[in-house]
Amino acid sequence: MPDEVKHLLEVMSIKQYCRQANIEKIDAGAKGAVLTFRNNSFDNPGGLVAYISKQPGSAKLRADHKMVYTRSWEHPEDRLSGVHTLARDLAAIAATP
Repeated sequence: MPDEVKHLLEVMSIKQYCRQANIEKIDAGAKGAVLTFRNNSFDNPGGLVAYISKQPGSAKLRADHKMVYTRSWEHPEDRLSGVHTLARDLAAIAATP
């Protein structure tokens, strides 16, 4: 399969996870990602706080309700894979009661 098709399929998967986790927007770059939640809400806030506390220094929730996830993603493939993992993890947390 061409790389473009693989990337498209991964982006489609990320979008599905974003819907499940109520993520409206992800801005990813070489130093990590900033996530915006739709209506500034997350279905399982306790789970989100626990997730963030398990990653001291690399994940935090800002006062404007955006989540900052610090990572070193120098290559586009690393970013895509990292965002996929992050969105998948948050979708799983959102689905947990």
